[in-house]
Order: sequence, then C-alpha cells, then structure tokens
Amino acid sequence: MSFYEIFCLFIVGLGCGLCLAILLDHFEKKVLLRKTRIEGDHILQSAQDKAEVFFERQKKGWVAVNEKKLNVFEKEKGILNSNLRDIQSKIDKKAHQLKLKAKALNFDKNQKNIQQIHQTGKNIAKQKTQLQLELKQYIQNRIQKITNKFFINSTELKESLQKTIQENWVDQIRKNMDKQNEQNKQNLQKNAFFYLNMVLNRFDRAYCPERGIGAVVFKTKEQMQRVIGPNNIFLNQLEKECGVDILINQEDLQAVVFGIDPVRRELGRLSLTKLISRHKINTGYIRKTVKFSKKELFAKIRRDGDQICKKLQLKNVALEVKNMLGALRYRYSFAQNQYFHCEEVGWLCGLLNSEMNLPFKPAQRSGLFHDIGKAMDHSIDGNHAVIGAEFLSQYKESEDVLHAVRAHHHDVPPSTILAYLVIVADSISGSRPGARRFTEDSYNQKMASLERIIDSFENIEDAYIMSAGREMRVIVDPQKISDKSALSLSQQIARKIEKECSYPGLIKVTVVRHSEKTAIA
Repeated sequence: MSFYEIFCLFIVGLGCGLCLAILLDHFEKKVLLRKTRIEGDHILQSAQDKAEVFFERQKKGWVAVNEKKLNVFEKEKGILNSNLRDIQSKIDKKAHQLKLKAKALNFDKNQKNIQQIHQTGKNIAKQKTQLQLELKQYIQNRIQKITNKFFINSTELKESLQKTIQENWVDQIRKNMDKQNEQNKQNLQKNAFFYLNMVLNRFDRAYCPERGIGAVVFKTKEQMQRVIGPNNIFLNQLEKECGVDILINQEDLQAVVFGIDPVRRELGRLSLTKLISRHKINTGYIRKTVKFSKKELFAKIRRDGDQICKKLQLKNVALEVKNMLGALRYRYSFAQNQYFHCEEVGWLCGLLNSEMNLPFKPAQRSGLFHDIGKAMDHSIDGNHAVIGAEFLSQYKESEDVLHAVRAHHHDVPPSTILAYLVIVADSISGSRPGARRFTEDSYNQKMASLERIIDSFENIEDAYIMSAGREMRVIVDPQKISDKSALSLSQQIARKIEKECSYPGLIKVTVVRHSEKTAIA
C-alpha cells in the first residue's frame, strides 16, 4: 500500500469522524432541548395551578368584602332616601303655604282693582250721558241757528241731513263690499290655482293625437275604377247602403266620405277600404261587405264602451250607455276626439273632487257622461247637454249626475259643486295645448260674432279682442256708465256671448271706465 493511499484513507476516516461527532453533538442538543421543554411545561403548569388557587382565594375574599360594603351602602342609601322624602314633604308643605298666601294677596289686589274699575265705569257712564246731552243740545242749537239764518224748515233740514248721511253710508258700504269682494276673489283664485296645479300634476297623461280620417287612398287608377264601377254603379250602391256621400278625387286618387252621422261615415270608410282589396266586385258582394263591416263596427263600439268604463272603474253602467260612449270614438269637435275627451274630463273631474275631499266616483261618472249627447242621432232635436241628460235619465242615473250633464254648457243654471267642477274639467280638457284645432274660417267667424255682440250695446266707445278671442276689453263712456252699471254691463255681455256664440274654454270680459275728478282746497 502506497503512501498516497494511506493518506487518502486517513483523510476519509478523519472526515467520517468529524461527521459522526457533529451528528452526535446535534442529537445530544436535541435531546437536551426536549427535556428542557418538558421541564418548562411542568413548571408552567405548576405555576398556573398555583395562580388559579391563589386567584380563587382572592376572589372569595373580594366577594366577601364587597358584600359587606354593599350591605353597608344599602343601609346608608335607605337612610338618605328617608331623609330626602322628609325634606321633600316639608318643601311641598312650604310651597303650598306660599301659594295660598300669594292667592290671598292677589285676591285682595284683584278686589281692589275690580272696585276701582267699577267706579271708573260709573264715572265714564256719567260722562257719556252728559256728553250725549251736550251733543244733542248742541245739534238742536245748530239746527235752530241754521234755520233762523237761512229760514229753512227743521224737518226738511233733518231729512236732508239724513239723506246725505245715508248716501255717504251707502257709498262707504259699497266701497267696503267692493274691497271685500276683491279680496275674496283673490283668495278664491289662489285656492283655485292651488287645486288646479295639484290636479294637473297628478294627471300625468299625454294628449291623444288621434284625428278623424275620412279619406281612402287608391293605389292605382285601375283600382279606383274597379271600386267605382261602370257609370258609378258600385259607388252609388255603396252610398245608398251606408247612408253617406262619397266624393272621388281623380287627380289625388282619393275618396272622401261625407255624412251627418259619424258612425255611418266610419261604416262607409270601412266598407270602402275592404272593397279596395277585392279584385272582382258586384252588387251582391257590396251588400255583404257593408253587412260584415256593420257587425265589425258595432262590435268595436261595444268594446270601446266597455273599455272606457273599465278604465274609470265605473259599475252599473247600462249596455245602451256603453254603446253611446263607444260611438263617441267617431265624433270630433274642433278636431278633438270626443271619446278621449270624455275619458279625460272624467279623470280630471274625479281628481278635482278628491282634492276637495268630495266623492270621487260620482264626479268621474258625471265627467265621462257629460258629452254623451254628441253621440245621439241627428234626428233628435235639442242641445247635446239636454238630450244627453234625458237619455241618461232612462237608465236610472242619479239626479246629481243628470244635473251636472245638463248644466255643463249653462243650458240650465248650475246649482251644485259637481256641476261647476264638470264645467271646469271640460274647459281644462278643451283648452290644453294641441287638444283642439281651429280653421281660419272658424276663427274669423268667432271674431265677427264677438264684434257684432259688442256693437249691439250702447255707450261703448271702443272694444279690443285679445288672446285669440279669449279676452275682451270694453271701453265705456264714464259720463253715462257708472261703476255699478259697468259691472252689470260686463255680465250682460258675457251672458249674450254664451247664448249666441259656440266656443271652447272661457272668454273674459273686462269693462274699463276711466274718469277723473279734481277738487281744489
């Protein structure tokens, strides 16, 4: 074995010895650490046990001491409460005694004051009597002096003075009444605007833009000639079956349906629309088409009547009344659809009543039925408000509803709150922006009617029509028209406008009387 090999073995042995020594040292440290931890746990557990025993002993001692202190405190508290009650009772007795003394003192003072007031009242009464006697004597002396000076009879002078005093009082009372009426008017307008704002804010509903469509458009001239027929035979039969007139516009390829009855106009339009899609037309088919369109139209009228009553949740409405309401779908006034107008008035009238703490349903019913007379056949004579009320009376409607329907255009004087609210709701619905449309001819006719009414009155110097005919300013001669006569004149003009003109909304009439009176002191 060589030296190199011996040296390598030595080195390897030395390394293994060192590793073994390190492992043994590590193992000894680990065992020692484990023993140390076990001993530490024993010591800690022993200390905790001793601490718990010590704490229990101290706790028992503290509880005993606190119980003793608490008993002592309760005894002292009871003694203090007893002393406090005694002191409070003494204070109450003292306060009661003081109140009695104060009352006695006040009573004595009040008695003295009352005696002084009585004595003062007696003195004032004596002075008043004396002054009245002196005033009476003074008046008699003045009357006697005036009579002697101007040789006037005392009786005539008294009558003249009484008349002057009476006129002054009448003038003063009239001024006070005018002032009070103006104040009441302002208060009423303020309350009215409040209720109207509340109702319009609650009535969140877009206005229905539906307008009457009476024209039927043809696609081609051949289609138009096919519907008209040779020598207008088919057109004449259709007019006879529907009870309408049909005007053909050859240039625009349109047919316009005319007729007094709006339901018949709709029947003619429906029938004509159905004939357009037919390739072969004969007299028998026209008759069947009109009959089928009539059934379809009456079914739609019944559905519309049921639907409007369901929307307003109205019960016990007769079938005939519902059919009349459905027929309003084809009736227009100033291009405003009366079916939606009546529904709108029903809602507005109900809301107005509810804001004033009045019954809701009768108001809705009156507002919905107010224009039902417009659906009546043209053969019935009379104003639509009157004939509508007579029609509703056949179906056991209440007297309040009938009066509101009959009076909403002042055909009879309105005498109930419900009637006035129907008038207000009708005006709101008719005057909403975009609700109604006016032609140039109707506008000019309205202006001419107002001018003619103004010219029929005397002592009018000038008149101005403003706000598209919704307001009139009348200038009168102040020498011939007094303040009282001016009020009467404005009322007369307003009544005549109501009787002779047909218009939506309200027209305000203002009579202006300008006069100047000058006195120099």
